[in-house]
Amino acid sequence: MHMPITPQQSNHLKSIAILMMLCLHLFNREEHGLFQPWIYLGAKPLSYYISLFSDACVPIFAFVSGYGLYFKFKTKSAKYHADNKLRIKKLYINYWIILILFAVILGWVIGKDGYPGSFQKFILNASGIEPSYNGAWWFFTTYVLFVLTSSFWFRLLTRYNPFLYIGVLLLIYMMAFYIRVYLPGISGIPLINYFQNQMALYFCILFQFMLGAFALEFRWHEKITQKLKGIQYPNALGLLGIIGLIVLHGLVPNFVIAPFTGLAFIFTFLQLKVPVLGIKVLDFFTPHATNIWLIHMFFYMIYFSEFIYSFQYPIVIYLVLVVLCLGSSYIVNFINQKINQWV
Repeated sequence: MHMPITPQQSNHLKSIAILMMLCLHLFNREEHGLFQPWIYLGAKPLSYYISLFSDACVPIFAFVSGYGLYFKFKTKSAKYHADNKLRIKKLYINYWIILILFAVILGWVIGKDGYPGSFQKFILNASGIEPSYNGAWWFFTTYVLFVLTSSFWFRLLTRYNPFLYIGVLLLIYMMAFYIRVYLPGISGIPLINYFQNQMALYFCILFQFMLGAFALEFRWHEKITQKLKGIQYPNALGLLGIIGLIVLHGLVPNFVIAPFTGLAFIFTFLQLKVPVLGIKVLDFFTPHATNIWLIHMFFYMIYFSEFIYSFQYPIVIYLVLVVLCLGSSYIVNFINQKINQWV
C-alpha cells in the first residue's frame, strides 16, 4: 500500500501537536494575575485565541496514530499484534521512567502532598489504569486501548460502507463528547464513574483516530494535493488558512469542533513548503515529543507553577517551559537507552 504521508511528516505533525498542547494548557485560562499578554483582540488576548485553536492537538495526534497503525495493519498484518505489544512495552518503559523521576523522586524531594502518595495510588498510576499524578496522562490510557483494539475498528473499515461507517463514528463522537463534557460522573459509585469517563474519552477519540485510517484508505492527501497542484504561493495561502481556522474557532469556542479544525490544519500543513530550517527544528523535536507530553504538566502546574508564570509574558513563559521539558527529555532518553540496551 502506498503511504503518501511520510513517516517524517507524521513525526512533524506529532511534534506540532505536542507543542500545541503546551500552548493550550498554558494560556487557555484567565490571564489576570497569571501572565501579561502583549496583544488583545477585544476582551481576550491573542494568546487565548491561539491556545483555543491548539485544542486540535489531541485530534492531530490521534489522526497520525490511526494513519500509521492502519498502514502497519494493511502492510504487516501477520506481525501487527506482535509489533503492537512491543510498541506498548516501549511506551510503558518510557512512561515508568518519567513516573519514577517526576512523580516519585521529585515529589518526595519537594515534599509535594500526594507524590508519590499511597502504594495503591502508585500502582494505579504505574499500570495506567488511573494516571492521577498528571492530568495530561489521561491520553496514555486511551492510546494504549487504541493500540490494543485498533484491529477491530480497522476490519470494519474494510467490510462496511465507508459513508455509513464514518457517519456512525461521527454520531458516536457527538454522544461521547456530550457525556464527557455535560454528564460527567452521573453515578454515585466511583467505579461506575471511572468506566463512564474512560468510555467517554475512548469514544471521543475514536472518530479522530479513525479519520487517519480513512485518510490512508481513500488517499485523501493524494487527492487534495492533486487538486491543489500548481497553485501559487502555497505557504501564503496556507498561513491564511490557518489564521482562518483560528478565527473560526474564536467564533465557535466549543471544543466539539476540534476534530474538524485539527483535520483542516493537518491537510493545510501538508501542502506547505516547509523551509529547511523548519524541517530541522521539527526533526529535532521528534525524539522528544512523547516526553514533552508526559512531563510538561509537572513544571507548569504541579511543582513549579509560580516559577513558570513568573516570566510574565506568554512567549517567554512558553519558551522556558519548552527548554525545561527538552532538558528533562534528554535525561529520560538517556536512561531509556540504557534500559533498552540492558533489556
